[in-house]
Amino acid sequence: MGNFKFNPFTDKLDVTGNSGGGGGGVATLEGNTGGPIPPDGSGNIHVVGTGAITVSGAGNTLTISSGNPFFTWHVVNSNTVMVAQNGYFSNGGGRINHTLPSPSSLGDVVAVTDIGGNGWRILGSGAEQIRLGNQISTSLTGYIESNNNGDGVVLVCAVADTLWVEAQGGIQGASITVV
Repeated sequence: MGNFKFNPFTDKLDVTGNSGGGGGGVATLEGNTGGPIPPDGSGNIHVVGTGAITVSGAGNTLTISSGNPFFTWHVVNSNTVMVAQNGYFSNGGGRINHTLPSPSSLGDVVAVTDIGGNGWRILGSGAEQIRLGNQISTSLTGYIESNNNGDGVVLVCAVADTLWVEAQGGIQGASITVV
């Protein structure tokens, strides 16, 4: 059996020494990059997820989960504000306006493809611009739009809240206007 010592931060007894079994609490936590992380003044080490990673604790179990790493796709028939890591099939009775996400972060991805034959237009949010090859949309009022049924584009945020770029050199056969 180990020795015990009162921990004023937790109001509990901690096991001390190394006489097999039980732990005296975590001294540090270390990942595969960076250095060791010591506990705070209350003896806690906080594990926080970001992006699609969530961290939840219950009892003595810490669960780290990854959200869907792929797009969530939507069929839309009216104007929409886009969400990062989402794709949109435009299927409206007229051209559908898609507004880029705001705020946007480096690496955010969105995609739009026309399936209804009436086209789509992607508008910047605020001063965002969109670059397709050597063409770039006008700040504040610019946009890109499809010209043919089936036109599509994948955009990646290259500069947070400022610039989106075409991800794959375009979808083959797409005819897109840059304004």
